[in-house]
Amino acid sequence: MGIENRKLKRIPFAQQVLINNSIMLNSIDISEGGIYVHTDRLFPAGSIINISIPTGTKKLNLKARIQHCQVGIGMGLQFVELGAEPQTELKNLLTELETKSPAKSKKRILIVDDTDTVRRMNKSRLILDGFTVLEARDGVEAVKVLQAEPLDLVVLDLYMEPMDGFKLTAFIRQMPQHNDIPIIVFSARSTPEVIEQAMNVGATLFLVKMTTSPIKLSENVKALLK
Repeated sequence: MGIENRKLKRIPFAQQVLINNSIMLNSIDISEGGIYVHTDRLFPAGSIINISIPTGTKKLNLKARIQHCQVGIGMGLQFVELGAEPQTELKNLLTELETKSPAKSKKRILIVDDTDTVRRMNKSRLILDGFTVLEARDGVEAVKVLQAEPLDLVVLDLYMEPMDGFKLTAFIRQMPQHNDIPIIVFSARSTPEVIEQAMNVGATLFLVKMTTSPIKLSENVKALLK
């Protein structure tokens, strides 16, 4: 979504929404500015679509502009032409979601990766599977999140600047509030030396990006959090 929309609070929203009165898609999260949905179809960026969102006993019908679309990952939609009544209904929905499903009741996962697509793809799967997901682009951002947020598991890449995954893993193991949480190293480099180094600094599990789908990653997360 656009920069302004990313500043708005996004709330997990795992519901089916109707696009153009004909296509059902699974939503991931929602805010006052827009909604993110999972899709296996290509929709052209910039197009205006109709979207119907369930709000209990009725549907909230809105218009949205397609900000971006990545097949198999997701599509960011920005709400447009919001009248006073739909805007009020949307705010009521967001308030209800926060009241009924507080994020703290779900397992909280931090994904640390400097590739936007990797984060977005795996975040979408984990949210669909019931997790709350936080993101960081590198080790420095991750440290700020770790110092401010309660977490249940960390998924991290190894080769990032300015702080790589080896240093980040060692740092987490020194944090009293996080020193025993599972850490999944999720890396494209998987030589025996790299795997040994990652495990020596405190990784719980090493997964290879090229052979681990978002579904497989989520399965491993579930297994570690049983």
